[in-house]
Parts: sequence; structure tokens; C-alpha cells
Amino acid sequence: MRRTKQAGINFLNDEELAKRIVSVVRTADMDVLEIGAGLGQLTRHIRDYRSLTLIEREREFADLLRATFDRATVINADALKVEWPKFSVFISNMPYSISTPLLERLWKCDFREGVVTIQKEVADRITAIPGTKEYSRLTVMMQLKFNVERRFDVPPSKFTPVPRVYSTVLRLEPRPGHIPKGFDDFLKKIFSQRRKKMRNILEAGDFGDRRPEEFSTAELLEIFEKVSGQQRS
Repeated sequence: MRRTKQAGINFLNDEELAKRIVSVVRTADMDVLEIGAGLGQLTRHIRDYRSLTLIEREREFADLLRATFDRATVINADALKVEWPKFSVFISNMPYSISTPLLERLWKCDFREGVVTIQKEVADRITAIPGTKEYSRLTVMMQLKFNVERRFDVPPSKFTPVPRVYSTVLRLEPRPGHIPKGFDDFLKKIFSQRRKKMRNILEAGDFGDRRPEEFSTAELLEIFEKVSGQQRS
């Protein structure tokens, strides 16, 4: 069985690697959600859970998952369009083509921990530091929402069909606190003009010659609060 090319899925072909990925999180007595379960490469290593929900877009794979994992709840739907159940542990080999919108949805969820396998380029953006070309809105939002831990890289040969890029396994642990309302829209605005100087984007403030990617997360939060306060006054 094969997914269509547009689905952007590459299947893990290494059982030990699949087991290693799942072992990054604790699933015993937990409510587990797996997105894009495919043929169950990761699913078969999820053990001792309290509940297990699998969201799989392809009908033939969803039918196979139902037949193989009779204790799991299988939802045959697009994970970006369907409502997610409450969960405490998140697991996903994320399709390259939709990894960013999946992460955007994930940072709005309340859960205990998660493990995701994503394109290395995206992982580099998530873990970037200020002043680098990888530093972006995704960096700021992910580092605000999660403690992000890079576990290991996965070579293309571990997938079928073989992708052209490396993948990276990340462990995510939600951080306390909340992201201010409107902050994400603020980041979209400034990072869409990242080559401009901040003072030219906001048309206010004394930011020197610094551009958006040169500000730390704490500085961006401070700037946002000042701008929001000025707009309210």
C-alpha cells in the first residue's frame, strides 16, 4: 500500500528506531494521541496506555489500524480539520508538508509531553537562536510554549520511500504560563518583513538598526506589550 505523493508521508522501516522514538515519552496509564499513524509503525510500540486515539487520513490505513489495534479509537480524518480528543501524550511522525500547521495547532493544546519526528530543517528553525537565519515566528512560538529537546537525527535511509532530507526527533514539554493574545499575529507581521529594521516595521520605538530576527523572545514580548499598550491608550 502506498499513499499518494501529495500526502507527503514516508514510512519508518526500522523497528528499533520506531521503538526508540516512542520510548522518548511515557505512555503507561496515559491518554495518548497519535497523528498520522499510517501502518502502525509507531503504534505497535505504544504500551500500557489508558486510552489511545489514532488519527489517520487514508481510509485503507485507518481500516488496517482498526483491525490491528482493537483497543484504539481510530479516526479516519484530516488531522488539521477534525477535533482532537483530550490527551496527555502526543506522538507523531509528522508529514513534511503539514508539519508547521500541525505544530501551530499543537501549541494551543494542553498536554503533558510529546514526541515528534519532523524534517531537520524545521527542527533547526524550532531550536534556533536570535541572529540566525533560521530564527523565525515558529522559533519564538515553539520556545514560548514548550521546552524543546532535540533527541536525535534520522537518516533518509530509515524511511520508505527514501526522502531527500534528514529528519529529527524532538521531545516537547509544555511550559507554564500563557502566550498573550495577539502575540502570534504580531510575530506574523514582523517576520513577514524580517529584512526591514524593526523601527520601520512598527513606525515607532528606538530599536537601533536591529531586525526582527535579532531580538530575543523576551525582548519581542516586551515590544509587543509596549505596542499593545500604545494601541489601547
